[in-house]
Amino acid sequence: MLTIPANIMAQQPGVLSLDSCYKLVVAHSPIARQESLYHDAYRFQQSALNDNYLPMVSAGGQLSWQSDVTALPISLPNVEIPSLDKDSYKLNLDVSQLIWDGGTVRKQKELEKAGLLVNLQSVEAENYRLRETVNQVYFSILLFRENEKLLKISMSEIQSRLGRVRAGVSGGTVLQSNADVLDAEVIRIEQLLTELAHNRAAAIYRLGEITGLDLGPAVELLQPVFDTLPLADTRLRPEYHMLELQQDRLTAQQKMTGLKVMPRVSAFATVGYGKPGLNMLSNQFDTWAMAGARFSWTLWNWNQHKKEFQIIGIQKEIIETQKENYERNQRILLGNLKQEILKNENLVAADHRIEQLRESVAKSAGAQLDQGIITSSEYLTEQNALTQARINMSLHNIQLQYSRLNYITAIGLLN
Repeated sequence: MLTIPANIMAQQPGVLSLDSCYKLVVAHSPIARQESLYHDAYRFQQSALNDNYLPMVSAGGQLSWQSDVTALPISLPNVEIPSLDKDSYKLNLDVSQLIWDGGTVRKQKELEKAGLLVNLQSVEAENYRLRETVNQVYFSILLFRENEKLLKISMSEIQSRLGRVRAGVSGGTVLQSNADVLDAEVIRIEQLLTELAHNRAAAIYRLGEITGLDLGPAVELLQPVFDTLPLADTRLRPEYHMLELQQDRLTAQQKMTGLKVMPRVSAFATVGYGKPGLNMLSNQFDTWAMAGARFSWTLWNWNQHKKEFQIIGIQKEIIETQKENYERNQRILLGNLKQEILKNENLVAADHRIEQLRESVAKSAGAQLDQGIITSSEYLTEQNALTQARINMSLHNIQLQYSRLNYITAIGLLN
């Protein structure tokens, strides 16, 4: 199980990577404790099964009264035949030792091992879903941050242009309405920045909660880059592997069914004290002992073990259909994600050209505004188009990396 030092968990990191968030979210999750708990339970189960090979000791006692006893139906002259007492008392200590159980304990241990693997794989599946949550939160923060950065650049450009327009208003060469339009746009961008800041703060808080870090608003997230994509594979996800392990566990259960008709041999020894002892004709308290072996073999059970075998076989077939359905859904999902990647690649390729053209137009519009040829509204139209082009290019770049990550995640290759 992954452990993270407490001093690292408590600090406010200045820079975070996606890989470090993966490790932290798994270590901080309450699910992380389940792995060790499952191992502990498995060790106790194995120990309990091994105890079947040790001698078993039990003690017992009995006192009773009966309405009639055995008597000899004869009489002899001058001979008094004693009668048996109707009350009896017995204390005994029994020791038994398993000699052969048909392999039941060994197969039971294999079944418990198969169950442990299923439980551990369920933990891995939960951890994988936690990493998927990290992907969503991490990239939402990157998108918010990029939006803020580009809006601040746009506002800086507009404020710079506003200073020149105000100078023109003071000189009487530019109408006050032109300055008012730019002022209103600055306020609008400030509103957008406020909204983005709150959204980013909420996302950072969520990331801090799931990773166990005390993250501040100034935390910097490194943008991951995925240049190559793996080959599509529908059988790498932990959920699919868990279905395979469930089938393995059912196979182990099938092996247990045949053991119900296997012979069993054990040795036993008993010592006791009571009245009567082994001499049933004595009315005296006496000690006694007995030792031997027991043998049992179920010769016929109406094929119950075969029916159980068939039932478990049907359950394995049900899981096989689940695997087939899972693979089909995976193929559909991976196909859709591949198309999403191709779409974003095309958008990014077009964004570069659009941004260059919009930048040229916006520069020309700025010069025309300074000369009083166009109004502030006309200038803002071009400036906003440039801002939107830059935002689209940056967002599409981030979305391209996110779509590639989603593809890698869907295959099951997150570490």
